[in-house]
Amino acid sequence: MGVRWVLAAALIFAPVGLAATFSGATLPGTNGSLAYDALIGKRYQVFTSKADGSAPQQLTHFADSDSIWAAWSPRGNQIAFERDIYKGVFVTRAVIVTMDADGSGLHVLTPTGFNGRPSWAPSGKQIAYSTLQYGKQATVSVMAANGTGVKPVMSIPLPEKTFQAKGGKGLGSPTFSPDGKRIAFIWSKKAGAAAIYTINASGGGLKQVTPWRKGGLADKIDWSPDGSRIAFSSPGFGDVPGTSSNVFTVRPDGTGLVKLTKSSGGEINNGLDSWSPDGKKIAFVSNPTGTYAIYVMNANGSGVTQVTHGPEAHRAAWGSHT
Repeated sequence: MGVRWVLAAALIFAPVGLAATFSGATLPGTNGSLAYDALIGKRYQVFTSKADGSAPQQLTHFADSDSIWAAWSPRGNQIAFERDIYKGVFVTRAVIVTMDADGSGLHVLTPTGFNGRPSWAPSGKQIAYSTLQYGKQATVSVMAANGTGVKPVMSIPLPEKTFQAKGGKGLGSPTFSPDGKRIAFIWSKKAGAAAIYTINASGGGLKQVTPWRKGGLADKIDWSPDGSRIAFSSPGFGDVPGTSSNVFTVRPDGTGLVKLTKSSGGEINNGLDSWSPDGKKIAFVSNPTGTYAIYVMNANGSGVTQVTHGPEAHRAAWGSHT
């Protein structure tokens, strides 16, 4: 994907130079602002802009960290994001942070460990996220929006000892359904395959949505505002030589797969970012100009329009406020 910080197929927090793959559900409402991360100097920072990419505003200014994976709260008054803190070229800690929509009021919710991919519950009272405990387990958990009351929802063993291991297992990109009852997430295997699963928000009721896909899944997954479809992209960028990543949608029961983008050859990749709150459009990341930027298309794949111009941009979330 051409980025320094990336998510290797099964690892949630990968070091510089690994191939990219894989959060928050888009809730019904009026199409409002985008939140995304863009490369400024050596680090990714969180930005907001209007839905057409105009009036960009830089919200974070960390010299030692990447600020990525922004997620709008349902009311649009806060943004949760993942802050990856570096020592040299390696991420030594990944924490989930919330801030006000103007970038003020920073509050660290998970001060230790490797935590990321925040997704707000429709109520705004909870946040789902992923954790890696190297040599122990990978977990999808839910916590209160102030960081208290952590409840693991799904865990798998994680034998890898450090984030430098490639191709390990993991859980990523948790996203609440619009009714808040279930969480969709990506489950990755060491062999490089990945599948989308859903689970009850309180745990239990595990269901597989997509077959195990060779080459994994790329960037984010997102539940449509009406709950009828889950959008994703596959394979992981650069994970299958000569094969481009494309955006798909599928019903939560695994039926009705639709391919929205049609790139081929591996040079151009398309990664799912976010449904629009009205459900009529989809934001995604692509690189037909050579630099990854955020694009918007109709939910059937037509009408592609580039909305960010300038620095490399990724992982957009579409809010319902202006």
